[in-house]
Amino acid sequence: MKKILILLLFVTSILSAQEKEFKYSLSGIKKVVLASGTKIVLTAENTSELVLTDNKKVRNNHSGHEDHQKEKAEKRKGLTAVYPNGKDNSDGFGFSITKEGSVLYVTDLKSMYQRNGINLTLPKTMNISVNAGNLGSVSLEGFTGEVEVATNVGKIEMKNVTGPITANTSVGKIDIDFDKVSQTSPITISSSVSEIDVAIPANTKADLELRTQGTVYTNFDFDTPKKKGLPNVSGNKSINSKLNNGGVKIYIKSSMGNIYLRKK
Repeated sequence: MKKILILLLFVTSILSAQEKEFKYSLSGIKKVVLASGTKIVLTAENTSELVLTDNKKVRNNHSGHEDHQKEKAEKRKGLTAVYPNGKDNSDGFGFSITKEGSVLYVTDLKSMYQRNGINLTLPKTMNISVNAGNLGSVSLEGFTGEVEVATNVGKIEMKNVTGPITANTSVGKIDIDFDKVSQTSPITISSSVSEIDVAIPANTKADLELRTQGTVYTNFDFDTPKKKGLPNVSGNKSINSKLNNGGVKIYIKSSMGNIYLRKK
């Protein structure tokens, strides 16, 4: 019985920690620009709101944690948090949210040491630009709009996207699984050090450029680069080819890592 009670307290504590959320109407907004240095998870929904959740899970002694939180709340009672990069107008979440025309800027005012990850829910057609700073990572799924993502060390993961996509990282690994590939604008994916793994539908029309000093692995059939009719077996770091007679430009570059291009 005692074990069951402890388990219930544990689950309740986690749920209560995840319940806090902030909502913002996206009426008239065509693009959301997010800057945060933590683990960022974006989920596409049929919604007209931005829903922000601070995914802070509690795994310590729960009664002790609650007491500590109450003590902290008491200390800041009557005081207002101020930040170098703007004013918190997100009901205490520590974000500055400003609107310029049809663009919404969502800026994390807290440092990476004050976050354990954030979750955002946005409309699936929303255009998104995300900068995860030096150590943050980005994971997103289900978006059909334009997506731009930049990290330094953290990995980038995308599932069920259509593009156009721009993904850049210095050190992090990139995994992107396309549901289909939009033909409207070029796709650019690059990492300075790590491998890049991309999956696209077999019928995708594309002009490919793959650049790496590592190795390209694929189950697509495209011509080996040739010079004067002969295969170039060494020294060429770029592969240019067409898929299904050509289409949208897909540029994938990893300066040092392997590139995996998979047929779905």
